[in-house]
Amino acid sequence: MSAQQERIVATAVVPLDFTYNYRVGQYVERYIKGLGQKKIMGVKCPGDASVIVPPRKYCGRCNEIMNEWVEVGPEGTIENFTIAHVNLNKGVVEKADTEYIVALVKLDGATSLLPAKVLGVSPVDVEVGMRVKAVFKDPVEDSLEDLSHFEPAG
Repeated sequence: MSAQQERIVATAVVPLDFTYNYRVGQYVERYIKGLGQKKIMGVKCPGDASVIVPPRKYCGRCNEIMNEWVEVGPEGTIENFTIAHVNLNKGVVEKADTEYIVALVKLDGATSLLPAKVLGVSPVDVEVGMRVKAVFKDPVEDSLEDLSHFEPAG
């Protein structure tokens, strides 16, 4: 490329700032209503007995329709985690004020993993196998945010 031929590279950040109003479906709706009662609900597969949280209609393993609702424990075990340094705010990645833990939690009574924020423990002290418990907002508002985060159990 000659000195007269320059490559121009442009970068644009486009914030996503719009609201959707749509029905989440009867499975997620029932899950949210459970959170509003400070309960974590899942569905049990009749084919392989797996318990999925958050619930979905079809089992991912055997494709059976899951319609048996079960309450799972508010406590569970961290199966994996990462340390987050950024937040996603309306489509824009922003530096977080402080780092925080995002974990995959296997709740007591569930076979699936629930991604969740974990507070109350330092990132240097968190470990796979750590027991955690759900912390709900007070007051609850019948929303996904009613399950605020997890913190160390005991």
